[in-house]
Amino acid sequence: MAPPTRSSCSRWTEPCMGPRRAARTRSAATLGRVGRRPHHRRSSATCRQWGSWPAFGILAGPPGGPILHRAVDHGGALNQAAASRPDPRAPLAAFFSFVIPGLGQAYNRQFWLALLLGLPAALLGWIVVAAAGRGGEILAELLDVRVLWALVVLNLAFLGWRAVAIYQAHAARQAPDWRSWTTWVTGALLAVTLVMHLLPAWYASATLQTLAAVGQGGSGAGGILVDPVVDPKDLGLAPVIPTPPAPSQAPEPTPVGLADRFSVLLLGVDVGPGRRTYNTDTMMVATIDPRTGVSLISIPRDTFGTPLGDGRVYRAKLNSLLAYARIDSATYPLGGPETMKAAVGALLGMRIDYVGAVDFLGFTHAVDAVGGVDVTVTRAVHDWGYRDEYNRLVGFHIEPGTHHMDGYTALAFARSRKGAGDNDYTRAERQQLVIAAMAEKMRSGSWLTNLPTLLSAIGNSVASDIPVELMPHIAR
Repeated sequence: MAPPTRSSCSRWTEPCMGPRRAARTRSAATLGRVGRRPHHRRSSATCRQWGSWPAFGILAGPPGGPILHRAVDHGGALNQAAASRPDPRAPLAAFFSFVIPGLGQAYNRQFWLALLLGLPAALLGWIVVAAAGRGGEILAELLDVRVLWALVVLNLAFLGWRAVAIYQAHAARQAPDWRSWTTWVTGALLAVTLVMHLLPAWYASATLQTLAAVGQGGSGAGGILVDPVVDPKDLGLAPVIPTPPAPSQAPEPTPVGLADRFSVLLLGVDVGPGRRTYNTDTMMVATIDPRTGVSLISIPRDTFGTPLGDGRVYRAKLNSLLAYARIDSATYPLGGPETMKAAVGALLGMRIDYVGAVDFLGFTHAVDAVGGVDVTVTRAVHDWGYRDEYNRLVGFHIEPGTHHMDGYTALAFARSRKGAGDNDYTRAERQQLVIAAMAEKMRSGSWLTNLPTLLSAIGNSVASDIPVELMPHIAR
């Protein structure tokens, strides 16, 4: 190929000029155009062959032709042109620091900075591994308000640390410029990092809200334990006990220390679509001792003639007491929850410190949220008259063996009592099996992947008067 003539290269100056003319025409205007690719249609291929890139000190001429020397860029235009070109290594370094803070700095050979930024990541990794090794204690820790707030602060601090590492890794290679695609890639990494850290913060906030709804003074489970202001006739039932003389007043609650033994009355309330009453068809007392663990005792729903602790006797089935005491403050001045605690305490001859209630529909959602439970059935259950949580006659049948139960099956297994050979006592035994299986599933920590659903189910179906600071000790 013949070298280009002067007329064919006169429009793009130095890259295609001879060395003598380049030296004579080295002006500011000419230098401002140095480094541009030739665009003249007739000679662009020729000039690209001659090497029009400003990155070389010597421009190669055509085969057998002279070697052309590039003019010196005294004004810095060549350096600016090179700096404006995207550097793919910048977002690559940012990605490395996105994965592990400090890794991008190591890629950029900034080893001391890599060590400084990598230490918090290593510490956080050690904390996560240590927490995973504790297994069942994860739930207890996550129910501690102090731990939750500490996690929120730590999460936000680590978010800032990662953002600094990502940005610095990119800037060390190339100054951020929103006109460059490399900057947009790094910006996307920063956005993903923000979402990754906002999600745990939302989980912590949701857990705090759930504890506030479930714990003392909360209104979880639609206010099961909150006494409404209604007329007893609204239930279509007549009062069981006439207005007593000089009813007792609500006692002052006795504070329970974190190292003390305490008891909780657990109620399964038969409330839901198609049901008008608040019958407590499941009643258990859990005694929790920080040193020896938890013991359970079930109370049959058809218990009759229960003492109320004030000299009176409730002459009806015990499972209906909560429904009456909630709405008839004249007869039951303690209110629903306190009346139940006093009655069960008088029946068992012990003090009941707290009460917790769950509605049946919410129980099914909670079991489903943890992925179901594994229960070993020791004897077959065939209940043709079983009605589900929607009060539909559906029947229930299950054979002996180990079964993985979803929420619907676990509730039916715990509630069925009309099968051959079944009664309140066999049902209470099955209920304890389900609760033990649920506790074991919670200790396993496998539910963490479905935490939002579990929090929603608990917040909508559980209510108690348990102080929030005792929640972690109950979970343990």
